[in-house]
Amino acid sequence: MAKNEIRNFSSFVVWEGGVPHVEYRQMVNKDVLNDLPMAALSMPYKRTEQEIFLDVDPEFEGMSNAEVMNIRLARRAASGEMDATKTILDRILGRPKQQIESRTISETYTQYLERIAAEEEEEVIDV
Repeated sequence: MAKNEIRNFSSFVVWEGGVPHVEYRQMVNKDVLNDLPMAALSMPYKRTEQEIFLDVDPEFEGMSNAEVMNIRLARRAASGEMDATKTILDRILGRPKQQIESRTISETYTQYLERIAAEEEEEVIDV
């Protein structure tokens, strides 16, 4: 192997017959991992032999996996499934804006203890 070919491989110790030997396995790099979802969605939809025999979903023949997923999602939404409806509306209209309220407090532990002590002194207990 040339030096540049080893960069995508990692070595593993494999035991065979009680004897260890080094085996190089090709590793998936970050670029390939990022491209996997898009590749999976763009692949043609394939039915299993059982689905072909039972004539399940013949209308999906020739479509991509992404197209089939979108059609199934739309059908579930049309049948009244709320999660599917929410997903479609989020895609079309965008997710609703959320208002987030945050406060930044910076005080030392000593200041915190003094504030707690002052609050306790203010409490008046009527007996």
